[in-house]
Amino acid sequence: HGLRRRARRGRRRRGRDGVRRRRLSAYLLAQLERERARRTREDTLEALVHRTVTDAFCEGLPGPAQVARRLGMSERTLHRRLAADGLTFRAIVDRARRETAESLLALPDHTLAEVAYLTGFSDQSAFQRAFKRWSGQTPLAFRREASPRR
Repeated sequence: HGLRRRARRGRRRRGRDGVRRRRLSAYLLAQLERERARRTREDTLEALVHRTVTDAFCEGLPGPAQVARRLGMSERTLHRRLAADGLTFRAIVDRARRETAESLLALPDHTLAEVAYLTGFSDQSAFQRAFKRWSGQTPLAFRREASPRR
């Protein structure tokens, strides 16, 4: 009798454990699905290209072939997927350069020539022309407005 009773109790426990496992599994799967959906929203192709371009500035201005390779696709696929989203590689690079330049200009640590170099421009005059096209003002005027008066 004692063995049978213990065996039945064991089956009941396993049964409850099975229910707990199924509930835990369902909960964890739902959490994973929410995390996947969140990452999908955050990691759009545009965001991935922007991040890749920005990360590569220290090595020089990356081309579409280099960015596509880092993202694990062909250059043609990169252009096709960007076009499907109504984007161009050039526009994303320009935005990355502008945002990087603005953040560097807000700090007094870098000269204009250094900012030009760090954003992938061949020289300071090319950087100044591009910055004026982007913002309607010179980099020096932007720096004066961005930096707090002392």
